[in-house]
Amino acid sequence: MSLSQSLSLLRRPVVTAAVGAVISATVLAGCAQEEPTNEGPTTSTQSEDSATMTSADVAPSTADAAPTTAAPSTEGSSSTAAPTVLSASDGAFEVELPQGWVDAIDLVDTPGVQVAAKVPEQVDGFFTNILVTQEKYVKNLTSAVEATAKELAGKKGSYELLDPIEVDGNKAPGYIITREVSGKKLVQTQRWVSHDGTLYVATLSSLESEAKKTAPLLDAVLTSWTWKD
Repeated sequence: MSLSQSLSLLRRPVVTAAVGAVISATVLAGCAQEEPTNEGPTTSTQSEDSATMTSADVAPSTADAAPTTAAPSTEGSSSTAAPTVLSASDGAFEVELPQGWVDAIDLVDTPGVQVAAKVPEQVDGFFTNILVTQEKYVKNLTSAVEATAKELAGKKGSYELLDPIEVDGNKAPGYIITREVSGKKLVQTQRWVSHDGTLYVATLSSLESEAKKTAPLLDAVLTSWTWKD
């Protein structure tokens, strides 16, 4: 199903937040089409470097003992580097990315997208990703959340409503949806955050096979959420 076809199913006001789920499941997840081309040379280059290093270490084992111990200490300090912080496109908030994740905002040209991030490497042709969109304000948030969950799950999918969590002082209800998109079984978690008359919807999308491992990531990002107003 193309992005335009998916969006055509989401015209009713009560499910406008579902647009984020569609983008997360198609645009960000599908950006792998260009990435493998770059990953190929990177992998081969790393292999050549490691091969060269191995042959060098074998011959002058005594002379290279000191430099070899110096390298790991540098890597150790980089692993404790400060987390990557992303600012929303509208400047309303900041969030911290999970370790190793990269900013993907340049891959999405849809209006209303505030934050887009993904893992650097795909699993079975899919990039686990997080997307935050700005939506129209909804008065009855609880009813809208449940209606959207049902709409997204459809007849073939399933959904589970989640208890609200706090996002920097605002309650954020949500749900988990399990469904098939473009031939892949996905698990998507969405949290709706209403703040000063504006609604933000955060979406985590991953393959069903990766769901248990990635489940805590959205809550971690939302815990780091800080309003800037």
